[in-house]
Amino acid sequence: MFFHTPDWEITLFRWINQSWQNPPFDYLMPLFSSSAFLWVLAITMVAFGLRQGRVSMVVVLALAASIGVSDLTCSLIKDSVGRARPYKSIGETRYQDSGSWATLPQDFTTTKQSGSSFPSAHAANSAAAALVLFAAFRKKAIWALPLVIGYSRIYLGKHFPMDVLAGWATGLAVAGALLPLYPLLWSRLRSRWIR
Repeated sequence: MFFHTPDWEITLFRWINQSWQNPPFDYLMPLFSSSAFLWVLAITMVAFGLRQGRVSMVVVLALAASIGVSDLTCSLIKDSVGRARPYKSIGETRYQDSGSWATLPQDFTTTKQSGSSFPSAHAANSAAAALVLFAAFRKKAIWALPLVIGYSRIYLGKHFPMDVLAGWATGLAVAGALLPLYPLLWSRLRSRWIR
């Protein structure tokens, strides 16, 4: 494995994944990590915002492009880093398998030397979306989205804390770099395709 996991990261991972487990989180965390749930939430919010005139097409374009570029960036990094996920590498990790909770045995020995853990694309995409939405609406509550999603990825045994931190940094960097370009891009698209 390319990645050395420091002791503090293993300790934090185990607190979130094993020590802080509880029935409400066992129900909610898979929901917060579900791509289908997030897409339905995003589409509903955008449709409602467009209908109310509170969301412009620039925001819709910015969300779609920022999330897409963030996801692609994470895929490229994952391929080069190859860090194995906790539920495939750390004994006693709790994770969901086909909707049911399972726990790796304490003496689990991994045979997987690489994987797609670093960085977390869920964390990156939610941070990119949050930055775009914050730039549009200036509501601090928007930042709860990447925090909850990042926490859920650790709780579910899918990512280490550094994966989530790197995901947030990736998403913020991508959205921050692209944000100034969206009004210009929208005006060009509008002048060329929408008359």
